[in-house]
Amino acid sequence: MKKLSVGAWITCFAALLAVAAFIAYSANIGGEGYYKDAAVNNFALAIWGAAACLVLAIALYLVKGNKIVEIVTGILRVAAPALMAFGLMNLIAGRVDGLGYIYFSNADVAKEVQTAANLGSAQTAIWSMALLGAGMLIAVIAAFFSLRKKKA
Repeated sequence: MKKLSVGAWITCFAALLAVAAFIAYSANIGGEGYYKDAAVNNFALAIWGAAACLVLAIALYLVKGNKIVEIVTGILRVAAPALMAFGLMNLIAGRVDGLGYIYFSNADVAKEVQTAANLGSAQTAIWSMALLGAGMLIAVIAAFFSLRKKKA
């Protein structure tokens, strides 16, 4: 643990946010409400790919490496937020119509649509988007920090 730099900790946090976003997404499609069984294409692949890139970058950092390992680590740290952005775009595209229908229907339809299950499903969808967006931004920030700890 003492070997990890600030950049490595930020990278770990970004990976945890990606996993948390996937858990919220899984709860969203597994729970009752509007988005029950409404899976988004390639979302799981993108999120697990991003988390794997971040974890692999830290694992490669812990192995004493040469320039090739540093280049691969850099590529992984740039690929992770790109995969998160891809997943976020797919998630937003898959959820925006339903969110508009649930929250912005006219008064007559809103009485039927704004049930507790649908509102809970919509909130979970928003949470998964927020967690993934935060994870993506933190992964971008982490790419600017070195994984190498400065020696005093």
